[in-house]
Amino acid sequence: MSFEQPKFKERPEIKPEMGPRKPKETIPQNFSDAKESLEKEFRKKSFSEKHISEFQTREAPIRGAENPETTRGEVFRFERGQILKGYNILRKQIRDAEEKGEDATEKKRLLKEIRGRAKVLEKDLDELNRQYYENVKNVEIETEYGKFSVPVAELDLKRKEDEESEKDERIPYFLLGGVATNYHQTAALSMGLALDGRRVLVPAWPEQAMVGRPDNFSELLKQQKGLELHKEYAKQTIRSIGLDKVNIMGYSMGGAVALELAQDQDFKEMQDLVVVEPLGLEKKGTAGLGKDFMIKEGLLKTFPYSEARIKTYLQGNRESVGSWDFLLENNRILSKKHFDAEKLGKIMPKGRYQLWFGAKSSITDRKTAEKVFSEAEDLRKQQDPDASPIEIHIVKGGTHGWPCMNSLGFSRLLKEEKPKEQVTTVKLSELENSGMARIIKNIKE
Repeated sequence: MSFEQPKFKERPEIKPEMGPRKPKETIPQNFSDAKESLEKEFRKKSFSEKHISEFQTREAPIRGAENPETTRGEVFRFERGQILKGYNILRKQIRDAEEKGEDATEKKRLLKEIRGRAKVLEKDLDELNRQYYENVKNVEIETEYGKFSVPVAELDLKRKEDEESEKDERIPYFLLGGVATNYHQTAALSMGLALDGRRVLVPAWPEQAMVGRPDNFSELLKQQKGLELHKEYAKQTIRSIGLDKVNIMGYSMGGAVALELAQDQDFKEMQDLVVVEPLGLEKKGTAGLGKDFMIKEGLLKTFPYSEARIKTYLQGNRESVGSWDFLLENNRILSKKHFDAEKLGKIMPKGRYQLWFGAKSSITDRKTAEKVFSEAEDLRKQQDPDASPIEIHIVKGGTHGWPCMNSLGFSRLLKEEKPKEQVTTVKLSELENSGMARIIKNIKE
């Protein structure tokens, strides 16, 4: 097989506010009362908003896209809807204050400040949405299972003039997503990382029709008892891109593959290892895992809630072409136990080693995860007392989809210093679920 390998598209010069861009000037403001009132109302959701239809803008073309018929994705419309929600709340508060004869000056100044920041966010959202379609490279790899042509989306808000004027020392994140997904379907998570100034590379899994793969891939998948095929797929993709240093982040199935890759003694490129909601820590059986995904997470924790449907189900569906047969084979593989404390204890990344999971996740059991990784850390200390410790982060209230639901809050925490305690907890409500929530949070009182 031969596949065309186009170069990454050149990005237009758009200045990100939430990532590397610094504001031109900072004017000290006191928005204490107005911010508190706005934040309180912004957090509220009506029954209709929560269960029927979230705030989303209409379907519209992506600004700057080569194809004028390419429309904004579900999560991008959600982000814009949250901006409008914030505007509407604050404008109503201004009208109400004026009708009561109260001074609305502080609220008006707050609206002006938020609008300035939101305009930059809107440009960043369109730029990232465009990159999911146009900043994609087909990476040719060869493995013992055959040749693949892997579409990899690169997300980066760094401006072209900055790239030319200074050396880029950022270590990119290579994000391995959920079961049989493409990069559009992981947008809710990867977008949050990119908005914070990271360079993020997201491949499509080989189960997706957009991937060039061996004609006998179906048979190859049926022969797999473990994660070796997917591990080699990820490893060779990283090497073909030419990454000498890379941070590995794996979510759901990607978390299991990330752990498998991290055990590969030949894989020296890994710096930080961030494992989120991993599978493979316990034997669930095919029926058990199917029940956890379809009923416990899907019917009970995702579909009844508008925001969860948008971010974990609807986003990227129009670009997804897969096979139920492939999903069933993935379910068979992932329903087995692949990792114990001994295996996890042998993982020695050059950087940080982090585990993240939600306390209410039906996929990654809290007690099992905390126990096996704590035991693994005891073994690692015996091997190398100076090794960077395993960090166990528990998100209270988080289901399996929390990294997609609250990706900006998650991204913010990833930038924080290494905690002193091995096990830390954070409330889901403390993690921003949108760019507008981040803007309001960052307004100085």
